Amino acid sequence: MNNPDFTQLYIEISATDATAEDIDVMTRQLLSELRETNVESAELISGGEVPLGAKAGDAFTIGSIVISAVPTVLPIVVGLVRAWAARGEGRTVKFKGQIGGRMIEFEGSAEELQKLITSLEGRQLTAEDTLVEKQEEAERKTKEDIERLEQAPAKRKAARSARIFICYRRADSADVTGRIYDRLIEHFGASAIFKDVHSIPAGIDFKEHLEKAVGKCKIFLVVIGDKWLESGDFLTDRLQDPHDFVRIEVETALNRNIRIIPLLVRGASMPAEEKLPPSLQKLVYRNAVPIRPDPDFHRDMDRLIAAVSDYINKKS
Repeated sequence: MNNPDFTQLYIEISATDATAEDIDVMTRQLLSELRETNVESAELISGGEVPLGAKAGDAFTIGSIVISAVPTVLPIVVGLVRAWAARGEGRTVKFKGQIGGRMIEFEGSAEELQKLITSLEGRQLTAEDTLVEKQEEAERKTKEDIERLEQAPAKRKAARSARIFICYRRADSADVTGRIYDRLIEHFGASAIFKDVHSIPAGIDFKEHLEKAVGKCKIFLVVIGDKWLESGDFLTDRLQDPHDFVRIEVETALNRNIRIIPLLVRGASMPAEEKLPPSLQKLVYRNAVPIRPDPDFHRDMDRLIAAVSDYINKKS
């Protein structure tokens, strides 16, 4: 059972003056009762199998059961086993497993069983609290998404003249750039956003192609992550290569005096001026906008969209 939501608990049964055959019968009796509960599975352990957390050479054979269950079910299991042990003279049980990130191992005294139940009940409360928090967070995000979708048509109409170019390095920030792109098209419409011009047709002058694409935009967003300078398998700064796509795009935007907004992601900061080739050094003086991960992502994007909309409306 590899599901991370389930906990495995191993149960070893013994009894005073009982033969191996007697223990086998008792084990199967307990197994049948366990299978009537809400455990995910309950099985006999084959000879020689070493349970999780057991010491070397501490293999279970006859009288061994392994159960798999969500942690909240385990107190019921422990209570059932305790009641089963009390019904027969001389019966004892040993529990082994990993619960809540810690190993547990004890033999079935009432005090130790109660300690485990208390610990599991505390874990159950924590798990329930966490589940409620996750549900509330999901509901909040869903509400925010609905509100943005309801407002999107009016916003698109007000910003229909926007032409925004997104410059990024795939190995540096492809995933967060995808989220940024989704928010921008939600507001401005897909036709207003240019991204992934790197799929250049065979035989085309790529420098001319990139310069033409950048030249059509009013806003140039350059996404800068923590690997923006040295991203990829290159041993040297990629921006020192005059044929680097990102360099060509940024150079074109600077030369044409297009409004450039650096977007800082993954905790990155603006590169130092001396780290950039002379043709790109003016970039460091452009006011950057941080785009942080959740829970701040949408708030940062709202500020960016407001700034872009304000600029577009003034230029229209």
